[in-house]
Amino acid sequence: MTKITKNNLGKKLAKYGALSLAIAGVADATGQVVYTDVNPDFVGGLADSFAIDFDGDAVDDVTILQSNNGNYELVQANTMSSNGVVANSNGYLYASNLSYGTPIDGALTFYSGGASFCAGGGYTGSAFCGAGEGYLGVQFYITGALHFGWVRVDIADSSNFTVLGYAYNATADETIEAGDKGNLGVEDQAFESFSYLVDSNKMLNLSSFNPMEAIQIHNALGQQVINQKLSATIATIDVSALKSGLYLATVSIEGVRKTIKFVR
Repeated sequence: MTKITKNNLGKKLAKYGALSLAIAGVADATGQVVYTDVNPDFVGGLADSFAIDFDGDAVDDVTILQSNNGNYELVQANTMSSNGVVANSNGYLYASNLSYGTPIDGALTFYSGGASFCAGGGYTGSAFCGAGEGYLGVQFYITGALHFGWVRVDIADSSNFTVLGYAYNATADETIEAGDKGNLGVEDQAFESFSYLVDSNKMLNLSSFNPMEAIQIHNALGQQVINQKLSATIATIDVSALKSGLYLATVSIEGVRKTIKFVR
């Protein structure tokens, strides 16, 4: 399995402070689909933006951003000239909300320059506003060759958005299905979008796309100090009673175990 690290994360990641932001691309066995999990998810608000460079060539292929055109707030997807996003034109250009598994290729209509996800001020026609997670279809070029990709987003309203992940087909002019992540390993699938952090209140916060089952925490001497069952995608573990130092936490999801390190 080939892994690549994305370097350009946009201009607004400073808001995460001490969070550990892990973003990695995973190529499938044929080298076609390259998937990037945005972990933790990028949560944007007023004037925030998230630039996506699908293939890591230092050229941003599409940017998800919030802005104000002087009359109303809007969240939109912008591309450079010749790149484009799948959109519907019905008096106002809105990005199309593609269902999981939708083929993304030249049979779809792409608009160069981008389109709006959600606009305030009474404008209607958006398929993303408050609809939960959805997929944006994108076309872009690598050294003159056309490629197709998708971006998974959640557009709460015209002022707030979340970017959760994205992928593209590394084979030129080949179809990619919305949501296709390639041939991920068992741990990659179970721990999709998994993230953790210890906050200022000495609470270990866990988040995952799939429900977590249990957590065991051991100190540097190998002694178990916490053993707790879990049953949700979000969990908060009180570690305030633990002594300062390094700890290992083993989290179980779908029978798969992953060990993480954290400092109390």
